[in-house]
Amino acid sequence: MASRVLIVDDEAAILLGFKKIIQCGDVEVDTAETVEDAINLLGAHEYQFVITDLKLNGSSGDSGFEVIRHAKKIKPKTEVILITGYGTPEIMEKAFSIGAACYYEKPVSANILRDALKRLGM
Repeated sequence: MASRVLIVDDEAAILLGFKKIIQCGDVEVDTAETVEDAINLLGAHEYQFVITDLKLNGSSGDSGFEVIRHAKKIKPKTEVILITGYGTPEIMEKAFSIGAACYYEKPVSANILRDALKRLGM
């Protein structure tokens, strides 16, 4: 079965880089730059995995939490990875408490991302 991944980040270079790392024959990748775009895509498609940045332009400083909450609300089995350049122990704890499966601080290497997705069942 093909997997579908949603990547949410406000930096186009990160979206492109992560998409290149993840996309292959049986994996479809969609990208979103805003919480609103992410919520629309989550409503339109079924994702096995969501990778989201914590801070997105034009929204509160922890808008990635909104993406996690929405993804887990509409499809509890969706595995979510939170990535941030502004990590703290409190942010990590909150991410796990609302349903994130993994938490990483930037920069995140291609190997770490691939390993996380494999571990989560991709």
